[in-house]
Amino acid sequence: MSRAASAPANHRPLLLLVDDQPEELRWLTALLHPLYRLAFAESGRVALQKAQGLAPDLALLDVGLPDMDGFALCRLLKSDPATRDMPLLFLSAHSDVGARIEGLSQGAVDFISKPFHPEEVLARVRVHLRLAAPRAVAASNDEGAAEPIEDTGTPDQRLLAAARRYIGDHLGEPLTVNQIGRQVGLTGRRLLALFREELGQTVSGYISDERVRTGQRLLADTDMSVTDVAYHVGYSNAGNFATAFRERHGLSPQAYRSATRTRDKESGEEGAQGADSGASGAEGA
Repeated sequence: MSRAASAPANHRPLLLLVDDQPEELRWLTALLHPLYRLAFAESGRVALQKAQGLAPDLALLDVGLPDMDGFALCRLLKSDPATRDMPLLFLSAHSDVGARIEGLSQGAVDFISKPFHPEEVLARVRVHLRLAAPRAVAASNDEGAAEPIEDTGTPDQRLLAAARRYIGDHLGEPLTVNQIGRQVGLTGRRLLALFREELGQTVSGYISDERVRTGQRLLADTDMSVTDVAYHVGYSNAGNFATAFRERHGLSPQAYRSATRTRDKESGEEGAQGADSGASGAEGA
């Protein structure tokens, strides 16, 4: 009997299955449920929320999702300190080499293409859970010792770094000064003073700026809708996000995304033209 099967149900590893096709989720559930605890997401936005809230031991991702592709989701999970150590495996009908390389380059540990062989899926899941176990133990020991803060700078600067990291990891949640303070061992009043002394701004002002900065990155790097970006960074609706974004950047989120895509396209075309010019020069020589 496998180790997972013999463990109590509440001690079994938790897997996050990300797919918008019910039939895919059904067969995965039938295959994995006897051995693991399972959580499900049918979109990238929900997957991000569940990955941050549930801290799964491993995630299985599809490439085609309704709000963003699996590669963008993989990139976001790997850029978030709360989820970057979670092994990510792609299960996809995309079997071409380009798709496999893209998935692995974004940080996935494996790419399994259709047709799926159940025993192969189980074997790869077991292998990557086993490989990830030492990292999880190390992270747990670090968290038990102290808040994982910067090793350089003054004590106040290290506490500030810890608070900023906590804010960045929980942008999508309602945040209060007292809640953040408790996470780093400070009273709410001392935290407020620390932000004023070190950054020259309030905690709420910093959170607002960080939400817009993160939203800006998501607009540029993903195909998430403006509404989903707004929810992901902690706004209750897209209108509030758009107002805050416009105040800081002078244009709407959609206009910013369009301008960014146009600039990237033009840069790519200029690079291609430069390469063609260089090739022509070489031929002439």
